[in-house]
Amino acid sequence: MNATTAAGKRSEPAYFSVWDIHAYYGESYIVQGISFNVHEGEILALLGRNGAGKTSTLRALARLGNPELSHGEIWLDHQALHPMKAFEAAQAGIGLVPEDRRIIQGLTVEENLQLAQIAPPAGWSLDRL
Repeated sequence: MNATTAAGKRSEPAYFSVWDIHAYYGESYIVQGISFNVHEGEILALLGRNGAGKTSTLRALARLGNPELSHGEIWLDHQALHPMKAFEAAQAGIGLVPEDRRIIQGLTVEENLQLAQIAPPAGWSLDRL
């Protein structure tokens, strides 16, 4: 027997939950009201034509800051990701491997993903560099 009730709804809480997220690039409203749940063992596919906002949605979910999340909630294993910075979300278990494969050659997939978990140095700025 699986975890689906007679009404067709899952009885256990979702492992990854997105509720009504909205995100912007500057003044451009890019991601509008996306919500979904992913339960343990499920696979989710995000489909759409070119320019529909698939990558922007994934960037907002990974808390990469561009597009800027303006509304909604993102939860991973009962932990709120929506107030986090990208490195904090990565430490919590969220990561994004870009489609153009901006990876460091010679590192394994796991090592490339672990790079996202490293916090930026405190007190450093572009001016200081």
